[in-house]
Amino acid sequence: MTGKMAAAVCLLLLVSGALVVAEPICTSCPGEMSSTSEVGRRCAAAAGAKVEARCCVTETGTVIGLDLHNCSISRLDSALRLPATLAAIDLSQNPLQDRLQTLFRGLIDLEYIVLPPNVSCPGGNGAWMSVNVSADVRVCQDQRDECNGTGEPALTCPENAVCAAAGPGSSQCLCAPGFSGYKCLREGSFPTLLFFGILASVTLSVSVLLWCTQRKKVKSP
Repeated sequence: MTGKMAAAVCLLLLVSGALVVAEPICTSCPGEMSSTSEVGRRCAAAAGAKVEARCCVTETGTVIGLDLHNCSISRLDSALRLPATLAAIDLSQNPLQDRLQTLFRGLIDLEYIVLPPNVSCPGGNGAWMSVNVSADVRVCQDQRDECNGTGEPALTCPENAVCAAAGPGSSQCLCAPGFSGYKCLREGSFPTLLFFGILASVTLSVSVLLWCTQRKKVKSP
């Protein structure tokens, strides 16, 4: 089987759901997920979910749980790339620094975090319905919707835009249907077909020009 044929077969299997490739983060820490942990219990209760290394994944390979407790993690940054579908994560028993806000930005499905007791909940206590601290852990549960709170909204959106959750303690403004552009002032959706059509034409023209230029250089003595 040639390389192209093998790649095509892999792509077909991946699309059909017959092949599930585990996220690198699932094996970033040695060992397996404990079945007695809260993440493990949630995974066992989720229909069709199963444990793969340190992750809880659905039948389609979507990561919904992550157990990284006792992994000697001292710093978390964007390189960790937490799955956007994450619902529960355990980061306890790690020498973590208290800088987690940017790491959890965009995780709107996140509803359960276990942290060392000295580390604050992402977005602050006000971003969660329940925060419990003991001698060993800090547990943050049930993320609040910053756009539907009882207090002042965290973000004031312009006309023709709506507030949308963007992770613990964060929100963003999205253009309402039928509006686009700066501050959603342009009525009508973004002309996707026209944009990519022009981009493809320009790319093709530049490619042909460069090819002709190179051919002339090759033929010249």
